[in-house]
Amino acid sequence: MRLKREAVEAMMAGRPAGTTLEEALGVYEVFASGTLADEVYVLDDVSGKRIAIAPAALRNKYRKE
Repeated sequence: MRLKREAVEAMMAGRPAGTTLEEALGVYEVFASGTLADEVYVLDDVSGKRIAIAPAALRNKYRKE
């Protein structure tokens, strides 16, 4: 599944402060991509887990502490 960065930003804006990108997307982990700029990819079955690949800046903005 592909999500526009703007849609992800809007989804995060509606969440409580401190919500991670992993929680909002319902994935095990979000990996950063230096080449992606405006989309987030959600992959349903990578080694039995649901993961996402997001632009590095977006992932870092909502990174787990």
